[in-house]
Amino acid sequence: MSLFSPVSGLVGGSLIGLSAATLLLGNGEVLGCSGILSSTMLNPLQAFSSENKWKLVFMSSFLVTSSLYNSFVTESDEYYALELAKIQPSSNIPFVSDIGYVIAGFLVGFGTRLGNGCTSGHGICGLARLSKRSFAAVMTFMATGIATASLCPTDSFLRDVPDSSMFPNESSSVVGKCITALLAVTILPLILKKFKNKIPSTSNANEEANDNKKVIVGALAAAIFSVGLVISGMVKQYKVFGFLDVKRMATGTWDGTLAFVMGGGVVVSAAGYHWVKGYNYFGNEKALSCPPLLDQSCSKFNVPSNTVIDLQLLLGSAMFGVGWGLGGLCPGPALFAAASGYPKVMYYWWPANLVGVFLAKQAQKLF
Repeated sequence: MSLFSPVSGLVGGSLIGLSAATLLLGNGEVLGCSGILSSTMLNPLQAFSSENKWKLVFMSSFLVTSSLYNSFVTESDEYYALELAKIQPSSNIPFVSDIGYVIAGFLVGFGTRLGNGCTSGHGICGLARLSKRSFAAVMTFMATGIATASLCPTDSFLRDVPDSSMFPNESSSVVGKCITALLAVTILPLILKKFKNKIPSTSNANEEANDNKKVIVGALAAAIFSVGLVISGMVKQYKVFGFLDVKRMATGTWDGTLAFVMGGGVVVSAAGYHWVKGYNYFGNEKALSCPPLLDQSCSKFNVPSNTVIDLQLLLGSAMFGVGWGLGGLCPGPALFAAASGYPKVMYYWWPANLVGVFLAKQAQKLF
């Protein structure tokens, strides 16, 4: 049975592209999900600094949106029963074992940090601006992801039989909601600060005003991103495995939804870059040199300018692809799963991911 859903994939992907365009034109920032999440989690104190607080708000808004969706849509035995029916052993869709989650999380963390990007940063944003470096990264992690998902035996120690333990239970759901609530309470003062009286017009005051505006845009972009992931189906691992496992083409069960997600996301994201000076495709006299919502005296578009395709990029992208192919998760969907209370993602994938990010940060010194 094929689970191909091109319409929802295209709509969801377009929303992901809209999130990237919103963050770009509103904040001048690139939607690099792995970078935003890893920098916030590994340096929580730095995340409270004026110039970085939008990242903390982005992460919090994503968690809140994901939690609200789950509260109203997925938290029912009927929903999980239907999901389980889709991935029973007869459907030949793999389920990740505990050790598989650990290895996958580590490789995704190490690889995205070393290669400076994942499906959002290199894929949705990098391809949209025709970056040769991102093109090389996408081709690399797609190749290793497809190879890993297609060649990994279903009876290996990395795979398991799907059962109800893969879904949230009462305790894990509470943990997910507590984390979400804690972050929501933490960022509330940051959001409320936006609505305080205007600060006198000085250079530092203008920078602080820009940082406060970035908070609101970051929250909006994160909410759109979360909804886009849900509609596209990319929060469901079996959708990712359905695409990466090309052996399914022989049985007519290959799921090409991911191609529509990437296509829609890249096109809409590219429309955003068309308004950024130096990245417009057909010439645009009204192209912007800085985000229109921010004070022009102290703002700019922070678009990566590195064009070098080196060993660090290719090795990191390859490792990310292997982890993606093993676990069916990249950072955005994994954060959604954590907010939803999926226990094995919370307790195995994320801790291993953060270890991988930390070690990759040290390994970058060798390149």
